[in-house]
Amino acid sequence: MRKWFHLFWLLVIIASNRSLTAQVLLPVPDSLRVINFRVTDYYTHEPIGLAHVMNITQKKGCISDLLGYFSIPFKLGDSLSITAIGYHTKHVLNWGQFNKDTLFYELTLTPKVYQIEEVKISRFSTYDRFLREFANLKLTKTKETKQQEVIQLYFLKITKGLNLRNLPKPTMGLSFGKDWYQKQNEKVAEAIEKDRKKRIADRKFNAGIVSSLTGLTGNELQDFMEFLNFDENYIVTSTDYEIRERILDRFKEFETAKKGENNTKK
Repeated sequence: MRKWFHLFWLLVIIASNRSLTAQVLLPVPDSLRVINFRVTDYYTHEPIGLAHVMNITQKKGCISDLLGYFSIPFKLGDSLSITAIGYHTKHVLNWGQFNKDTLFYELTLTPKVYQIEEVKISRFSTYDRFLREFANLKLTKTKETKQQEVIQLYFLKITKGLNLRNLPKPTMGLSFGKDWYQKQNEKVAEAIEKDRKKRIADRKFNAGIVSSLTGLTGNELQDFMEFLNFDENYIVTSTDYEIRERILDRFKEFETAKKGENNTKK
């Protein structure tokens, strides 16, 4: 009887140990929960659509809809990164404050203020001044330009280190005159100067000015313009007053010559 009593209690102890072991080995439920959020503006609380959301810990991402809503797996210890155009990036750490049963949590983004440098507007009095200012304009060097300057400096150092004693001196051999690059620069400068003189001449002497001084139009104006036959250098070097005075003097001669032709025909 006593043996059966001890055996009974031994079985009870073993059964209790097995149940205890089973409780310890039960699988732990997954704590990765899908949480609902809404992204809004910090000041106006207007929804921010198409915001990019990234769960940095889980390497999962999504994009908010046009009303700012999005859902993403977000468990304890995870970190969210929310970015949107025109707003500062926001980082959110889950320390247990989010519950999947809540309808949604609001996340606000602060608008980003872009600093724009002052824009100065200046008026050039003449086209020549514009050309001079444009030619002397110093632009910010780009990364490619800086790399090119480094490469040019490198080859210049190599060239200086070469043995160039066997090359002919500048006074030896044939002289080919100016190089091609210098000639092209001179041609460009000559074309710019020619265009400058033409613009000055057109401004100081044209059909409109002659017509306003003489009252001539049509074929008579064209005949008088040919009668004047002003040289471009004269127009460029003379003042507006001198040119207009010369036009009036020549107009008197033109009228006299025209009357003489009419008398001859009669």
